[in-house]
Amino acid sequence: MAMNREGVVKRESEAKREGGFSTWLQQVRRSGEYSDVTVRVEGEDFHVHLLPLLNASAYFRNVTSHPHWSSGWSSDASHQGSRVISLPNLPGGAEGFAGAVDYCYLIKPNYTIQNVARIRAAAEYLGMNDVLESTKKFLYQNIFAHWRPSVGCLLQYHPVGSPVDEYIETRCLKVLVAALARAFGETKHLSAPMPLRAGNLQTSPCQVLSEILVRTASLPDAYAAEALDALVEADVNLNLKCRQGRTVRSWLDSVIDDQCTTDRARCSVVLCLARMLLRGAPVCRPWLELSSQYWCSLLEHVDHLVSLVGDDEDMQEKLLDVKRVIERRVGVSLDELDDYLHSYKLGPDTLMAMVGYWLDEGHPDPASFEEIAGEVDGFLWTYAEAGAIDPETFVALFKAFPNSSRQSHDTIFGAVEKLLATRPDASPEEKQSLWRLIDPAKLSPAVNERALNNPGFLSQPHILEIVLQKHSEELAKMPDTDAQNMRHIMQKVINASLKLLEENSRRSQEIMELQQQYSALMGGKICHLQDSCDNSPSPCWRPSLTITHRTTQSETEGSEYSETPSLATVSSIDYS
Repeated sequence: MAMNREGVVKRESEAKREGGFSTWLQQVRRSGEYSDVTVRVEGEDFHVHLLPLLNASAYFRNVTSHPHWSSGWSSDASHQGSRVISLPNLPGGAEGFAGAVDYCYLIKPNYTIQNVARIRAAAEYLGMNDVLESTKKFLYQNIFAHWRPSVGCLLQYHPVGSPVDEYIETRCLKVLVAALARAFGETKHLSAPMPLRAGNLQTSPCQVLSEILVRTASLPDAYAAEALDALVEADVNLNLKCRQGRTVRSWLDSVIDDQCTTDRARCSVVLCLARMLLRGAPVCRPWLELSSQYWCSLLEHVDHLVSLVGDDEDMQEKLLDVKRVIERRVGVSLDELDDYLHSYKLGPDTLMAMVGYWLDEGHPDPASFEEIAGEVDGFLWTYAEAGAIDPETFVALFKAFPNSSRQSHDTIFGAVEKLLATRPDASPEEKQSLWRLIDPAKLSPAVNERALNNPGFLSQPHILEIVLQKHSEELAKMPDTDAQNMRHIMQKVINASLKLLEENSRRSQEIMELQQQYSALMGGKICHLQDSCDNSPSPCWRPSLTITHRTTQSETEGSEYSETPSLATVSSIDYS
């Protein structure tokens, strides 16, 4: 075992001439020369020297003090004259052991974000305090000193299965949370990022806040959740001036839509900001402080993201919980918003929920009814144009407000037209339920003219009756001598009457077919249409129009015209 003293002395003297003892020590570490102990880690053998290990490691001092140490010589021919110490489960593995042992030979470790955790884990297990101090210095100077390298470390970090994992992860997350809290406090103005001008490379507090928030949300799920949860619990929030700003919506759109690159990151940002806002919101009205942009913008993004994360039930449930709370806060205060609600991209179910909260818990008055109904009509137009609403929800949103809330039905008529154009497969019942919403008396002259040329709108019996009544009144006011105008108006009456008869005939045929199918199933007699109409508690529609007959001799045509023919005889009139 004993080294050749003469050789050692000779090499030491040579090392002194070439650069000193440290240089010689590093050389024998790399070459394994004069090794008197072999350490085996993960199947890899390290031919090292006991003296540097004893000097640096409490673990090796304990091993050599054991009574069995003196009998631990290796009988393996490849390790003759040295002992073998096996460390199969050493934290940090062979890479960590190599870095820690190098330090014992005065070799300055080449620390990186990837290897520092492994070296520290091995040093901690082996009781190498000098190595621990060295790694700590590297971590605080190069990783824990700023949030950017802390984010980089967490993005690349691979746990080594030792307390070092918690040590590094916890401190990196603390750096992130502190930086986020500071950025929230220092931001005085929110806006979407502006392109950098030549010669101006400075970043604003708003840009710093956006960057760190997005980078944190883009971390692996466990790290992102822990950091953002700590931020919420720290009771920091955007200052009041930011939440009242008119550009908060553009900032949120930029951060969530443009800067976040994954739906997961977008969800994390939205949930964090929403929870922070709700945590600091007033417990009584007004819920929205002085600005509604922040609330409505967050609700807009939550509503959109719910549909994108359907495969992630846990994330979807978190979004739905936040969505319900914001829906109530915004809904109860619909008449307090300082922005047009229909400028936000909210889904029909979200709008319905908010309207419900406003009707149940708000304090609506006649003036606010008209205002909110107008907002809802704007949404209905948008939904109909995109085909994003079903007829049932459309009707429910319309009927949520009393009829007196709308002075005009022009918008609703246009919305119904667009909805039916995007839903050609709508059933007759759905079409009728939509057209029945329109009150002809609340249509402007231009829209009313368009409505009277719409077959779907005219197919309603009560609309046809109104049209016939109107034409009858016009005809009654005409002088008897104006036969040409009388013919024109008569033509209108006949056309409208025929349309009414055609519609009633079609419906009667459908009823008859159903009656025949029912009779065939029951084996009884057929219940005729007239019987059904007479005996039904909900009788068939019959026109209430009463028309007075007058006969006028046309000066130009020389024939008789009944000004207002009865509905029973119009089909026999030759108006060609």
